[in-house]
Amino acid sequence: MGTNLSQVFVSNTNGATVEVGTTSGDNFNQIASGEVGVWDLGGMAWVNSALYSASLDTQSGVTTTDTLTTVANPAWLYNNLQFVQGTAGNPLATPMINVRNIRRISHDPYAASTRANVVTDTLTAGKNFDIKLIIKMVPTSQLNFNDANSTGYVDLSGGGKQFPLGAHNLTNHKVLHTSAYGATSTAAGDNLVSNIQGNGILNALFTASNSAGAVTITARHAGVQFELIAQNVDDDTELANGSSQAFLPGVGNPWQVLSEEIRCRSRYGDFNRMYLPQNPATYAQADGAYNKIVIEYEHNWPTSTGIAPAGTLNQCVIYFDSDGAAVTTTEGDFDTIFGIADLTVAAEFMW
Repeated sequence: MGTNLSQVFVSNTNGATVEVGTTSGDNFNQIASGEVGVWDLGGMAWVNSALYSASLDTQSGVTTTDTLTTVANPAWLYNNLQFVQGTAGNPLATPMINVRNIRRISHDPYAASTRANVVTDTLTAGKNFDIKLIIKMVPTSQLNFNDANSTGYVDLSGGGKQFPLGAHNLTNHKVLHTSAYGATSTAAGDNLVSNIQGNGILNALFTASNSAGAVTITARHAGVQFELIAQNVDDDTELANGSSQAFLPGVGNPWQVLSEEIRCRSRYGDFNRMYLPQNPATYAQADGAYNKIVIEYEHNWPTSTGIAPAGTLNQCVIYFDSDGAAVTTTEGDFDTIFGIADLTVAAEFMW
């Protein structure tokens, strides 16, 4: 997130459209809850057309194949803007931003999180195994520490488990033990799965499945990294692991979006309100698959907004969703407004 004022807005509008106002005249307060809009302070109206020109005009005698596109320093079509989040009450909004202060706008497409996992080599029949699960990194998601509404977003397996306090550590590693034994490899694998599921801490940390003695152990929670050591205590040998997968956070998953909403609200409150609600509303949805747009802009500290020294940037993050599924190449108005040719790939504009 940004180093100064960081705000997170979430659009859940069907088709990821942007608030465009009414035929009877635009009103800053008309934006509906769960919508995001761009307010033009010059025309006092909602904008659903391009904010800047990202392509150079084709000159006379130049074919369309010669049209140039610029990524650095696109030409602004507006002077002063506010980015706005609709709520059940008064909208939330960024400060009034002169476009000359915007330094960067970036877009990242939705990418699903990948949980960390380890697959053991086939457990040897008739041998006793000491299984060590070494927790190397614990979750960093805000929801693992503050989830007042019990959303369950933090357990990516869908099991609704909270990360257990017993798995936290004051050093670089936390080692948890279990065991495995069976007359056949399949029985040994079933025994390991049963031992994990029967242990309160291990079951809150991992899911496990067995395939003919090769056991897949997968972390339930975002941010968890772990290693597994299977020691054949009868022969004093270590069983090799078949494969492993590191945790990949992805982009725009509900646990990420809600965590950022909570973190920003807890630090800054509802920025443009005259009060700070005890339980501010959040808008991330459990079935969301959000693309992410980040707007970074300079501010005139200390006479302007922010709590950090001059020279740092404010940040507005917009997440937009399309019916719980990743957006396509064109979606609503966001691609038009931000000059993004293909919403399935990353893009960046810099000034």
